[in-house]
Amino acid sequence: MNNKIKKSDILKNNPKDITKSNEKIDINEKTEDYISKINKLNQIKSDIKKNILEIKLREQAEIENIKKSAIKEIQNIKDKKLESFLKNLIPILDNLISINNTTSHLKKENNKITEGISLTLKLLLNTIKKFGLILENKTKIKFDPLLHQIEHDKKLNSSNTYYVSSIIKNGYIYKEKVLQKAIVKITNELL
Repeated sequence: MNNKIKKSDILKNNPKDITKSNEKIDINEKTEDYISKINKLNQIKSDIKKNILEIKLREQAEIENIKKSAIKEIQNIKDKKLESFLKNLIPILDNLISINNTTSHLKKENNKITEGISLTLKLLLNTIKKFGLILENKTKIKFDPLLHQIEHDKKLNSSNTYYVSSIIKNGYIYKEKVLQKAIVKITNELL
């Protein structure tokens, strides 16, 4: 007699074994299904973390841009206020320069007053220079209608080159902006 038992014989003859086998298949399928779902959830979790990180980075960049913009706006406001102050200071400077030029010709008996005016003017000019106000009072340079104004409204020939021969009133520049043009006398020749 053949003592070998075939698997098919067991399945045919033992219904409990069939049920156990089906349960094993169901458990394996469910396990694979759960593993697949867990992997999908892990991927979703990873994607959410990436999105959160991107959002945080964008928010930080936006905050930095707002800070930079605010700093720039504050600096512009400060510059405008300083420019306004310097514009109001220009007539005072012009008067002090005029007084200094006038008193420098006085006799020695008033030397202390003249010296005081001269020192005050030097101190004031050094101070405004630190704040960026530039005094435009150079002679023997090419006439520039953006920086200079002719003493008398004189018609200029556009084909000629003109040079500043003397300064009647100083000009002032702040941050490359002309606050006051220099009033000048001009000549056709560089002296």
